[in-house]
Amino acid sequence: MSETTASETPEELATLFKALADPTRLRLVGLMVDKDRCGQELAHVLGLAPATVSHHMKVLRQAGLLRETRERPYTFFRLDLGTLQGTLRRVANRKQVRLLGETGGASAADRKVLRAFFDGPRLLAIPSQRKKKEIVFEEILRRLPRRKEYPERELSRFIEAIHSDFCTIRREFIMGRYMEREAGVYRLTEKGRAVLQG
Repeated sequence: MSETTASETPEELATLFKALADPTRLRLVGLMVDKDRCGQELAHVLGLAPATVSHHMKVLRQAGLLRETRERPYTFFRLDLGTLQGTLRRVANRKQVRLLGETGGASAADRKVLRAFFDGPRLLAIPSQRKKKEIVFEEILRRLPRRKEYPERELSRFIEAIHSDFCTIRREFIMGRYMEREAGVYRLTEKGRAVLQG
């Protein structure tokens, strides 16, 4: 992880927060924020066994929170403050926290597109590029209430809560083969169901 944390997944964030969810590791972090420290020094300051410190350092390292410098026979550690600050920014406001739930298992590239076109629950604009349009319309599909079928008026109401141009979005669902329409009722196609299961 680095200071630029926009591509972090909920799983990566959870790993980091789990690493910090221990009083001993928090003390270790506090001791390493201003100064490089070796394991032996940390063990002495906290009155812990070296093996215990090694275990906690491994957890912090796996979370991407440490920088290491080797000076034989010692390894010195310092807190990677940029990583910690970047991660905290990822959960520092409502919009950022909301994104954790909205992007599911999307790739970093897809999440970037979704951040550009969505502001929370609202779609800001319909993309013109085909690939971006596909990413956005699949996200809209995932935000709809799960139904076997959608009467046109009901589907329009659901879509309007996301973007005012519900006619275009309904049409795009048909053109993109995510839905089919018969007698004013919309149903998910196999492709549409696959998006919801993916």
